[in-house]
Amino acid sequence: MTASVLANIQSNNYDKLSLKLKYKNLKAGTDDKFEDWIANVEDCWLEEIAACLQGNFPDWRG
Repeated sequence: MTASVLANIQSNNYDKLSLKLKYKNLKAGTDDKFEDWIANVEDCWLEEIAACLQGNFPDWRG
């Protein structure tokens, strides 16, 4: 594996952990926290969604 692939995997793992932590914090449950979580998901995944719509699917197997 190249260094860029490893960096990409680490970045994806960090993003997943970050979103998971934010989701767990939602259990306190307010509308503001939910809106913040949705905005964060949109910010984090907007580029990947756009790429998928253009037919450039990322390799999420790793």
